[in-house]
Amino acid sequence: VLLLAGWIGLSQSRYGRAMSLLVRMGKVGGPVGRHVGTWQTTTIERVMLSFTGRHGARVARLYRPHQVRTRPVLLSGGVHALGIEEPRLIAFAEALASSGTPVITPSLPDLKAYLVTPRLTDDIEDAAQAILDEPQVPQHRDGRVGLLGISFAGGLSIIAAGRPSLRDRVGFVFSVGGHADLPGVMRYVCTGVQPDGRRHRPHDYGSVILLANLAQDVVPPDQVASLRAAVYQFLHASHVDMFDKPQAAIEFQKAHDLETALPPEARTFMHLVNTRDVVALGAGLLPSLERWGQEADLSPVRSPAPRAPVFVMHAQDDDVIPDSEAAALAEYLRSQGTPVRVFVTSLMSHAEVARAPTPGELVTMVRAWAELPW
Repeated sequence: VLLLAGWIGLSQSRYGRAMSLLVRMGKVGGPVGRHVGTWQTTTIERVMLSFTGRHGARVARLYRPHQVRTRPVLLSGGVHALGIEEPRLIAFAEALASSGTPVITPSLPDLKAYLVTPRLTDDIEDAAQAILDEPQVPQHRDGRVGLLGISFAGGLSIIAAGRPSLRDRVGFVFSVGGHADLPGVMRYVCTGVQPDGRRHRPHDYGSVILLANLAQDVVPPDQVASLRAAVYQFLHASHVDMFDKPQAAIEFQKAHDLETALPPEARTFMHLVNTRDVVALGAGLLPSLERWGQEADLSPVRSPAPRAPVFVMHAQDDDVIPDSEAAALAEYLRSQGTPVRVFVTSLMSHAEVARAPTPGELVTMVRAWAELPW
């Protein structure tokens, strides 16, 4: 009887809600996993929102739970051409919303174009302000919003939360695979040397993203658009490769075809992309690195820290944004008086779940997730 009472009590607690969400996200199977995955779930509806930010008209999608249990959360995805239509982002938003959290995914045009610019931080700040004043978004009793950012949006969400307009309106920040110092991460992408001095071969995805951002610095102006178009085709093929290998082969061939039509300078860089020569591509981009990404609005450790607590989750041996960034974030935030908690795990591969958690890992994750000020 006591065990049954304890099990029921757990299922109705914040720890039970966290366990249910993490079981569903980690695809934990079996009868127990299927049972726990139903705890405290609710139906959701999708609503499109629109607002005007400092850089123009923007839209966002609200995942509104029928039974609201937490503050609203602004969920900003990583670099991807599909933006708020990216299937993994949608799945995460739906899983979180079905646990009772109103989730808003804002459109971030620069990320859709594979560009990392200060406008992104402005867009995240503007979106957070907009949803705090949006009648269709269920508001928390303390009038604060949570910020949850994936990959580069993780670091940018921390910066946005530290800005004057949001410093007293954010309940927490959650960075998944985010960065501390953008130039340091990009130097790692080019050299394979992490900011903490460790060597770890980078994934070619990071250097291809960097090429999209530095195209204007490495080829003549009349070749920038065509080089970026070829790079975008390669990135599209890389995404398709995750779920449809035959179609991905066709898409990669299109990237090769675009390479052959490029002028010599652009063709040289695109050939390094298509052959996945991360060493030579990094060496070609390194001389231009000092002319990009130096703005304080792109690096949390160069910006005012938020007052709200920050939770940092990072993949162990991450080869896109190195895991040394998690420690760097924690060191800087603590020096500024910001409460911070860091979790580096082999459960993840950069910014997505890589495998089901062990029981011990699940307990650790459940405690960390449940104890956030939702």
